[in-house]
Amino acid sequence: MIVCVALIAGAVTLVLMLSPGRAAKQEFIKIGKDSIPSVMYILGEQREVTGVSTSTENGVTKKVLSYRVAEYQREDMLDYAGALYDNYGFWYFETNVGDFTPGEGIDLRLAKESVEDDYIIILRIDYDSSGYTITITRARGTLTVND
Repeated sequence: MIVCVALIAGAVTLVLMLSPGRAAKQEFIKIGKDSIPSVMYILGEQREVTGVSTSTENGVTKKVLSYRVAEYQREDMLDYAGALYDNYGFWYFETNVGDFTPGEGIDLRLAKESVEDDYIIILRIDYDSSGYTITITRARGTLTVND
């Protein structure tokens, strides 16, 4: 009986932690021992979060946050990525977005070393005319930066 109650309490806690409304208000996104500045924290105002999911498979943790934004998706994500690069130790890993033309940008990736040895954080940004999706992956690995 106690185990059942503990499992239900844990499930309720997980659902509350992953709720879109709560995610929109968070200043930092927790993944493992790492804290990544949120869109709200970087931009200084909330955006509507429509979905949050977290999964772990084979030691790789992935957190996906989806946002609905009617305007300025491109500007939001360029500001967000720029701040991560300028102020939070991220490096541009891969860009597959051409010239960042308004309306759509796919597969902009940044990476940084985790606070935990032998782990890295990869942050992927995709956006289109309805909003953007941020995918944060934490996995074993090393980061080599060539200037």
